[in-house]
Amino acid sequence: MNEAEIKCREYLRSKGFEERIIDFTNTDITAESTAAALDVDVDRICKGLAFKGKGGTAVVVIASGRSRVSNGRFREVFGFRPSMLPADQTEELVGHIAGTINPFCLKETARLYLDLSIRKHIGETVFPGIGGEDSVVELTIDELEKLSDPVCWVNVTL
Repeated sequence: MNEAEIKCREYLRSKGFEERIIDFTNTDITAESTAAALDVDVDRICKGLAFKGKGGTAVVVIASGRSRVSNGRFREVFGFRPSMLPADQTEELVGHIAGTINPFCLKETARLYLDLSIRKHIGETVFPGIGGEDSVVELTIDELEKLSDPVCWVNVTL
């Protein structure tokens, strides 16, 4: 278990969500493998995407499992073309290892946004990661928003 996952687990425990954490083995850190392990639609898996921000910051977007970032929509919202954060800068700026980006316990240099693609699952639960390779937490959309405290909801995906 890495340091980021330990922090996320402690955070979720402090908020009363420890029992909602699901641990499994043998995934390859993709939305598809996580969905298969949980036996749910891949679109209910929340994937974390990290982009280069301005002035040494990161923009973190949490989106539904099937969504893809639209360059045009991203540019309209953020004012610059999306460029994925290199893996070697991800932990430094976001606080999570590349491939384990999630909406919890981000560094001050990261700004979190939730993509509207997730909102189509109102009435269901979604599964964001918690900083490790084989763990997620099951949350409603409202719980996700409250626990992650994003800057705002955005529409940057197709």
